[in-house]
Amino acid sequence: MRHRITIVGPGAVGATLAGAFAASDADVSLLGRPGPHLDAITAQGLVLRSRETRTEHRHRFPTAYDAGRLPVPDLAVLCVKGQHLLEAARSIRAWIEHGVDVLVVANGVPWWLLSTADDAGEDPVLRSVDPERELLDLLPAERVMAGVAHFSSALDGPGHVTHVSGTRLIVGDPVGGVSDRVARCTAALSAGPVHAEPGTDIRRDIWDKLLGNVNLNPVSALTGATTADILDDPEVRRVCVAMFEETAAVGAALGIKSAMTAEERLDVTRSLGAFRTSMLQDADRGRPLELDAVVGAVRELARRTGVPSPFLDAVHGLLALRERVRGHDETPGT
Repeated sequence: MRHRITIVGPGAVGATLAGAFAASDADVSLLGRPGPHLDAITAQGLVLRSRETRTEHRHRFPTAYDAGRLPVPDLAVLCVKGQHLLEAARSIRAWIEHGVDVLVVANGVPWWLLSTADDAGEDPVLRSVDPERELLDLLPAERVMAGVAHFSSALDGPGHVTHVSGTRLIVGDPVGGVSDRVARCTAALSAGPVHAEPGTDIRRDIWDKLLGNVNLNPVSALTGATTADILDDPEVRRVCVAMFEETAAVGAALGIKSAMTAEERLDVTRSLGAFRTSMLQDADRGRPLELDAVVGAVRELARRTGVPSPFLDAVHGLLALRERVRGHDETPGT
């Protein structure tokens, strides 16, 4: 039986996954916000290029701005930035209530993390990313799957996306183990440019990726520098090491431990060459930054667990001020 998959947020990552699901013989549809990108896909199809294989494919997918105009899928895949996640979840509320499987592929700290931690206290709400508890009520940990993307893609223009590098997508349940829904999800993504694998401890997978984003993303957005420029500067590299160590200490306090040291993690990134982080690309385009999910939430968890976070606080404060000056109303610190 063919799987029915709807990608909610067909940007660079979502479009790449749409192509991968289609290559795996799924019926794919796209749900997005009004704008030139979705309009171009509707009119001319989605053009997916691969930098590695130098191939190009044009896909024709049903598209809509309103979930009510699409058939109810077996799986809804939310591929949006943290600041847009609540809006995306609200847009598919009827599907969630219908029992549709939901996979969220996003960077940063997930809204459900505290609800799965043994030592988080009595309050499970992570207010930096879910201030009114709406996400936790709509998508509690036992109701959602999490995806950790280890691939990169770029939006070249309306209706055109390039898969740059990487092939892995780790899918797991916040509560641990490999459930039937995780098995169904990974089975639906068996071909194409991205390969899914089940994760038995998705919290650790999320935190391991966060350790590579929590420093380089905001520092690059502040400075305009590539990852190579940042890591080749001894003073700035020390700032990145300190932010890594503070974040690792927060994870350890929540029972999430990483096997990598800061220097090992940064060396892996340096080996990839000079590239512009996703947060820097958003800053260049004048878009709001994913600051609360990537840095603000770690600071909130640091205060809850009693872990000092002076470097995270300083970088977050500088970048939040930059966002306010640009008119993006980033909260000054939760």
